[in-house]
Amino acid sequence: VALTLILPHTTGVSSNQVVVPEKVNAVLGKNITLGCRIEVGPSLSFTQSSWERRLPSGTITLAVFNPEFGTSYSSQYEKRISFVSPSIRDATITLEGVDFTDIGSYTCKVATFPLGNTQASTRVNVLVEPKVYVSAGPTALLDGGNESLVATCIAERGLPEAEVFWETELYGRSEKQSQNEANGITTVHVHYMWQPRSSAQGKTLTCVVRHPALQTEFRIPYMLNVQFAPAVSIMGISKNWYAGQANVKLNCEAKANPAARQFTWTRLDGLMPEGVEISNNSLAFTRPLERNDSGVYHCDVTNDIGTSSQVVNIWVQDPPPTTAAASTTASVLHDIPGTGTAVDRRRAPFTSPTLASLHDSSLGTIVGGAVGGVLFLILLLILGGACYMHQRRTFRGDYYTKQYLGPSDMQKESQLDVLQPHELQEVYGDKTSKGSQDLKPKLGGDIIYPDYTPERKDRDDWVDRGDANRGFKEGNYYPDHYNSQNVHPCGPPVHSPIVNNGSPYLPEDCYDNGTDSDYVSHMDGSVISRREWYV
Repeated sequence: VALTLILPHTTGVSSNQVVVPEKVNAVLGKNITLGCRIEVGPSLSFTQSSWERRLPSGTITLAVFNPEFGTSYSSQYEKRISFVSPSIRDATITLEGVDFTDIGSYTCKVATFPLGNTQASTRVNVLVEPKVYVSAGPTALLDGGNESLVATCIAERGLPEAEVFWETELYGRSEKQSQNEANGITTVHVHYMWQPRSSAQGKTLTCVVRHPALQTEFRIPYMLNVQFAPAVSIMGISKNWYAGQANVKLNCEAKANPAARQFTWTRLDGLMPEGVEISNNSLAFTRPLERNDSGVYHCDVTNDIGTSSQVVNIWVQDPPPTTAAASTTASVLHDIPGTGTAVDRRRAPFTSPTLASLHDSSLGTIVGGAVGGVLFLILLLILGGACYMHQRRTFRGDYYTKQYLGPSDMQKESQLDVLQPHELQEVYGDKTSKGSQDLKPKLGGDIIYPDYTPERKDRDDWVDRGDANRGFKEGNYYPDHYNSQNVHPCGPPVHSPIVNNGSPYLPEDCYDNGTDSDYVSHMDGSVISRREWYV
């Protein structure tokens, strides 16, 4: 006979030779086994064993085992009680269909000779195993809705009260309710509250119940059923649509609960082009793409919760540059005898790879870059020429000695042509002479010709042109004789800052004598304007 026993604490209570459990828990309506082990010493003689029960009205005998007369049972319990395997060492009995009236104290008694009776008692408790189940919430779970009752875990009519809770990864909350009945029976409800989200669709809640009447904890999984409108996505989208592209097909996929029941394809910026086949959730071009197929295509998906849509922008471009297919020259082949097979002899086509033509945009980029480079080179040449001419025209230095002077030196009056007193003595004689009019050049002495070589001292154009063009006053370092014979009227005014017109510059007629008189050549072959000297 199958029994359901829970023995959380089974410690032996011994009264000499009789051993029984201290307490036995029985489940309401199930069978229970009351164990009794007998230990008889060698000096004792076993007579019989029996089970008794104490009631408020007195003690009654439930069952008796005698080695000579066998077993006997009380008429009140004869249909529910029996010995399992009666012997002089075992008096275990079974009680079937336990109910609340069976709660109480039971005694196993052994009679021996000459010791007499020995007994031990155990207590029977009745447990009520709860009925465990899960109840779904009263309303459907809608994505994005308010907090709702998802499900309820119920442990119904348990004794004692069951431990009930939910196991889940969701961020919800639990509410517990208990209902007490007669005999200490209790019903427990645990509600799980949660705000529905479509991302949790298909996830599981677990109802867990623990109770002494259960051999292990009770676990019931509950799968979430969150309803939501379709989440639409279009498959088959390419980033490179081009004219002539074949086998173009778009599929409108939808994740929905309940499942989608209608798909609708439309074009938003115009009429649906010819050569397009729509079948349920797919849109297929039955011909190669054309430029006028460019547009915005729209897919609507509907289920019992709502309608959602998705769009795709098809932009058909020019075909991409690709290597042209190898041309096959179908040369006429004659059946020439040879070692090759007929298949080998038929393999006569020759292929010639061809280069892809440049894109219009690429060609424009190349031409534009070339033109820009040429213009940049021309600009550099112009700037270089301008800098070179400016440098030639702005020679900084002394035009008599052709020596370069810094900016500070050029601002000073040149002292190269001014003779110091001791130099005058060497040229004109005795230093005791008074006044510049008495100075005469020594015979054989060198006369200073500014900036001219000795071979050019006697040029014909250095003749006397009159006093009006000399304009040098008395008191200069050089006498009139020197000025009249050796200084050109339009020569550099190195001795006096004032010319006959009161200006430090030469008279205008010195600049108007033609091209030959307006420029002076140097030893290095360069020509410098007289105007540039004095300006």
